[in-house]
Amino acid sequence: MRLNPLWILLILTAAPAAAQTDRAGGRARNAPSLRALRTEDGFQLRLDGALDEPAWQEADRVSGFRQREPLEGEPATEDTEVRVLYDGEYIYIGIRALDSEPNRIVGRQLERDSPLGIARFGPSGGDDAVEIILDTFHDRRNAYYFATNPQGVLVDGLITDESHNPDLNWDAVWDVRARVTPEGWSAEFQIPLRSIRFPTRDGATTWGFNVQRAVVRKNEQSLWTAWSRDNEGLTRVSRAGELTGLQSLPGGLDMYVKPYVLGEAGRDYVGQPEGDVAVDGAVGLDAKLGFASGLMLDLTINTDFAQVEADDEQIDLTRFRLFFPEKREFFLENAGIFQFGTEGFGHWAPDILLFFSRRIGLAEGRTVPMLGGGRLTGRAGRQTIGFLNVVTGEEASLAAPLTNFTVARLKRDVGQRSYVGAIVTSRLEEGGVNNLAGGLDWNLWLSNGLVLEGFYARSSDSDPGGDDYSWRTTLDYTSDVIGWRAEHLEIGPEMSPGIGFVRRHDVAKTSGSIRLTPRPPIDGLRKIDIRNELEYVAAAETRAVQDRRWELNVSPELNSGDEARLSLEYQFQRLDTIFDLAPDVVVPPGDYEDWSFRGSLSTSRARPMSGELSGGGGGFWEGRRWFVGGELRFDSPHIGFELGYEYNDVDLPAAAFTTELIRGRLKLAANTRLFGNALVQYNSQTRGFSANLRINWIHRPGSDLFIVFNERREIFGSKWNPESRAFIVKLTYLIWF
Repeated sequence: MRLNPLWILLILTAAPAAAQTDRAGGRARNAPSLRALRTEDGFQLRLDGALDEPAWQEADRVSGFRQREPLEGEPATEDTEVRVLYDGEYIYIGIRALDSEPNRIVGRQLERDSPLGIARFGPSGGDDAVEIILDTFHDRRNAYYFATNPQGVLVDGLITDESHNPDLNWDAVWDVRARVTPEGWSAEFQIPLRSIRFPTRDGATTWGFNVQRAVVRKNEQSLWTAWSRDNEGLTRVSRAGELTGLQSLPGGLDMYVKPYVLGEAGRDYVGQPEGDVAVDGAVGLDAKLGFASGLMLDLTINTDFAQVEADDEQIDLTRFRLFFPEKREFFLENAGIFQFGTEGFGHWAPDILLFFSRRIGLAEGRTVPMLGGGRLTGRAGRQTIGFLNVVTGEEASLAAPLTNFTVARLKRDVGQRSYVGAIVTSRLEEGGVNNLAGGLDWNLWLSNGLVLEGFYARSSDSDPGGDDYSWRTTLDYTSDVIGWRAEHLEIGPEMSPGIGFVRRHDVAKTSGSIRLTPRPPIDGLRKIDIRNELEYVAAAETRAVQDRRWELNVSPELNSGDEARLSLEYQFQRLDTIFDLAPDVVVPPGDYEDWSFRGSLSTSRARPMSGELSGGGGGFWEGRRWFVGGELRFDSPHIGFELGYEYNDVDLPAAAFTTELIRGRLKLAANTRLFGNALVQYNSQTRGFSANLRINWIHRPGSDLFIVFNERREIFGSKWNPESRAFIVKLTYLIWF
């Protein structure tokens, strides 16, 4: 292992500096506040979005939002008023989103956790929205996230350590109603106090609180506070305001159970080609215990994931492993606590993760029965705690033995925003095969925009091999006009976390990037992102060069939310061994240098019809590759669709081939409680066709009825050979104690 002592010295000296920076920043800021009004005993809110109860008029209100986009710091063009009530069971948040053109209000999403508003670096979602954060422990780094649109859609999530985006996989029991009025639109949030964790104490309690509003026809984003584009925004919990006036909130043990019953009829044409349709059923149970201390215990027995949407198909034209993100609810909730390693982007795989939950309950893309498990997550003082233990059963057809998986995670706050942490993972198979991995990581804010982060990790395996190391250190600076990043990562040739993910072994990668974002005074132009990236990859053992890459990106964005992207890339790659690029297409060892370009145009989702068109080409393994792709989207409250297409034309000295990927998605919604999705995909590279149809009815808060149909076929010429087919009905029912 080659770990430069200079980095160790930098880390040791940065930790106290980060703590001092955080504390100083916390003293200097005078946060705005809103006082919540406690209602009289027996108060009943008619949840209809009207805000016409007398208590709303008695409550204090805040307004005067300021823009983050497009005119930083200027008053919002449309005013927003916020009020908060509470009693012994609920906290109520009332929003009046005034609008001078109510006929142009945009609200098309009805399905839970639909994307809303606009994102930090471009459009996202396409609906007008109000978004709220509640930092109930007032630790200035973690928060609950609630949002809605003029249709009253339910969107909720968690913000962990001021993550850039909320994790929308957390689903709480709560409700919201919204309505469009002649003055704009309004919304009433009703959040049960037992759906969220907070410290219980006699007397007054203060929470962190902030509200953000999006007016998508103007591509405008405004906030109550933290509106600066220089490292602020809604997810910057440390810059939130305060919610005061909360007196003697009830606490104690909170518990619910959610049993399920499932019926399934289907056939496995590959595993049992001569078999008949199999009919089966199952029952299981999920339970949740919330403690007043802030910890949450989740238990699951005979876990089932029948309602999970199918993976998005991918075309593989690389020599590395494909990465499919997790979609199963049990593993997604509070997943941010267990994050350790590097981050991926979309389908671009992370370099290394010490814990990757798809290694549990899945093998070769097929399901391994999950017998049960437990997860403890939450806050205890200045510590964030995560513990996971899961047992999967034996599956002879996949050579999967009875296996126990364990993950333990601890993060300790340093100052107001920084942390140091540790993780340990274990995979223990029946018969004594064992893999252990562990590491230390840190995230140290040196100033408002400068952060030093990294990790050191090792793995150990009872079988030969698997004993090796990985480490990374990164220095990152972000502001509105400029940003830069410098990073070094090493992964040993035998680094093998048993429940993790490694994209590429034997790597010593040094990379850097710089971003400039000018906002020239040109009519209609919002900004231009200019990015320059460099990457140098050597073998960790020999230090022999493996890859070099340089890329220049230019992305102008218009005030309308429409965006273009142009990029030019140079890449040198050294192959030490052959690899299979496609069936019967082999790339031999050697040195390869290529130039390529790509471009794309995307339109704002504020319009009912939106889309994206991309294309490019250039050198590719001593040959040429040309590609084109596109996506067309239509959104309305009750029906929507997405059509996607990707085409590659590859011409190499040894062979030529093409690939196609076609994806279609139909979305139907009767209201915010009943919606359905149909996903149909064709991948010419794998000759695979798949269909996934799902209907979800939320028959009561926290309880669902799922109706699911799945089918896979392999296509050879005109023959569509079935591989599997299943029809599933699953009913869950939440019982709250």
